[in-house]
This record gives sequence, structure tokens and C-alpha cells, in this order.
Amino acid sequence: MKKTIILIGLLIWMIPVESQNQQQISLKECLDKAIEIYPGRKQLVNNQKELELNMQNLNNNYLPSLNLNGQASYQSDVTHIPNIPNLGITLPSMSKDWYKVNLNLEQLIWDGGATKAQKKLAESNYKIADQQVQVSIYQLKNRIAVYYFQVLFLKENLQALYVMRDDLKARIKDAETAVKNGALLISDLQTLQVSEKQADQLIIQKEADIKSMLASMSELTGLKINSEKQLEMPDLSISAFPFNNLRPEYKLLEEQQNKLQAMNDLTSVKRRPIFKLFGQAGYGRPGLNMLDNNFSDYYVGGIQFYWKILDWNKTKREKQILTIQNNNLEASKETFNQNLRAEYSQQLLQIEKFKKLVQSDKEIVALQNNVMKTALNKFKNGTLTTTDYLIELNKKVKAELNLQAHKTQLLFSKYQYLIIMGSI
Repeated sequence: MKKTIILIGLLIWMIPVESQNQQQISLKECLDKAIEIYPGRKQLVNNQKELELNMQNLNNNYLPSLNLNGQASYQSDVTHIPNIPNLGITLPSMSKDWYKVNLNLEQLIWDGGATKAQKKLAESNYKIADQQVQVSIYQLKNRIAVYYFQVLFLKENLQALYVMRDDLKARIKDAETAVKNGALLISDLQTLQVSEKQADQLIIQKEADIKSMLASMSELTGLKINSEKQLEMPDLSISAFPFNNLRPEYKLLEEQQNKLQAMNDLTSVKRRPIFKLFGQAGYGRPGLNMLDNNFSDYYVGGIQFYWKILDWNKTKREKQILTIQNNNLEASKETFNQNLRAEYSQQLLQIEKFKKLVQSDKEIVALQNNVMKTALNKFKNGTLTTTDYLIELNKKVKAELNLQAHKTQLLFSKYQYLIIMGSI
């Protein structure tokens, strides 16, 4: 008896030491670490760089352009003026081989708002690319949260299975005595033993599931999570559950609509005139004087404009296509909202269900505590066997574990509400 007391004391002393050696990890820390090491976040930096480069290129539209071109050609005939008889004037003839090198300068005056519209479209593409990353980050956070709470719930299940196994062992021990005394059939004992083996199998499965999920969480977060005991129970208090759609997928649909609007604006400005200043300096044969067959330099400058007056309703049809695409996106948003409201309603019912179960568990635990008080008195008075007392004790422990399990499920249901609404 003395050795047993010493052993129990050592176990009690060792439990805090083991807990201290294990780093406690919160759900928030898991989420933050997972996002921190998520490879997809690199796309955010790349998207920003891409936008900056696009903007620099578009800003260059307002800068003068300078290009050099040259040409050498031979033609079968040239312009010539026939000699007029009796005037005594011989007109020069042009060479059939021509040469020219030109330096051209252009300066945009007004492009009808095309550059501004292109900038708006570039920003829309950037926001869409970023929002796609946010969607993947949301999915990652959702995955981590599900793993986290599943581990917590499985931990409570394991505790209940341990209690069940201990209960079966107590019953098996009692049954073995009864079989020896001839008060119970061997088949009844074997039925209890089968139940114990089945409980062992369930424990093996749950422990393997926990290890698998912890391994996935460690990979996704970069944290060293060796045991479910390291995971802290999240502290969450939500009293109201309004419908507030913050889902990144919905935001992505909105950004895609913004892009269609930017494309529509760009399509509109295509019909506007474009005004430019231009200048050209060159050297060749012939120059601007077509009657001079010698090499000479020349220059020309002025203002030019381009206006596409007729496009056979091409712009109109492009806008109609964009309108159809926008209507499709609007329908997708309505469908998304409808499905989200269905999930939202279902989740509220889940929260209410676990609230009632927790309340019922509290009542069961209170009643079981009263039963335990009576059992303890009987045990002290010698009118209750040790086995029967342990069975009642296990019932009390199991009731308390059920209460903790339902509390965990209630907390997870609240987190699921945040996940559904996109608030996590």
C-alpha cells in the first residue's frame, strides 16, 4: 500500500513536468504561422511588382517616341517631264534607285482617355490576382481550423474511450470471478472481452487520426506539434450571429465585375480621336525636292490625328458581350449568397443544438454527482463493492467528458460560423 501511494505521488509530480516540456500552441498562432510560411504569399509581392511595371509602361505613353528607319529601293519607272522642243532646256532625269534614312519623333497630345482606361484595367487585374491569393489563404485557414478542432474533439473522444475501457475491464474482472464461481457463463465473459477489444481498436483509430492531423498541421504551420495536449482550447465569446458576407470568393466576383467595367470604359474610348505632334528628319535621294537627283537632308513636322469613324458596330457588340459577362457574374454572386445563407441557417441550428446538449450535460453531471455521493457512502459502509463503485465513478467521468466534448463542439460551431462568413 505504501509503495502504491509513493508511485501515485511520483505520477502526480511528473505530469506538470511533462506539460511544462511541451510548448502550448494556440489556434491563432497556428493560423499566423501557416500564413507566414504559405508559399502562395509570394504571389502578392510579384503581383505588386507586375502592377508597377505595367504602370511605368503606360506612363511612357505620354513621353515622346523616337525611332530610326531606313529604306533602299529600286523601281521600274520614275516621274519625269518630257523635253519641250525648241526651248533649249534639258530637264534632269530621276534615278530609279532611291535611298532614305529617317529619324521620326512623335508626341502624344490626347489619346481620348485610353491610357487612363488601361491603367484602371491594370489595377483591376492586380486586385483580382491578389484576391485569388486571399481565397487560397482563406482555404488554408479553414483547413487549419478544422484540423485544430478535430484534434480537440478526438482528444475528448479518446478520454471517453479510456473511461469505457476501464469500465469494461472492471466488469470483466467481476465477470471472471463470477465464471469461476459458476454464476456466469463463459460466453458472457467473452462478450465483454470482445467489447474491450473493440474499444481498443477505436482507441487505436482515434490515436492514429490525431497523429495524422498533427502531422498535417506541423507541415502547414512549421510548428513542432507532437501531442494533442499542446493545443490550447480557444477562447471565443460570440453573443450575436448576424449574416455578414465577408467571404473572399464573393469579393473576387466583385473584383471581376470591376474589371468588366474597366474593359467597358476602355472599349468606349477606342472610338475617340487621337492627336499627336510629329516630326521627321531624314537624309536620302531624292529629298523633298523630287527634281533634285542628289542626296540631301530634309525635315518635316506638324500635327496629326486618327479617328475611326465607322467600325460596323464592333464596339457596340463588344459592350454587349461585356454586359452578358457581367450578368453572369451577378448571377454567380446571387447563387453564392443563396448557398451561403443556407449554410448560415444550418450553422445557427448547430450552435443551438450544442447549446442545448451542453445544458443537458450539466444536468446529467449534477445528477451523477448525487449518485456518486450515495455510492461513496455505500462504499464506505461496505455495502457497495469496489467494482460497482468504479463503475459509478466511470459514469461520472464519462458524463463530464461528454460535457467537455459538447463544449468543444459548441466552440467549433461558433468558429464554423466565422469561417462560413469569412471572418476568421
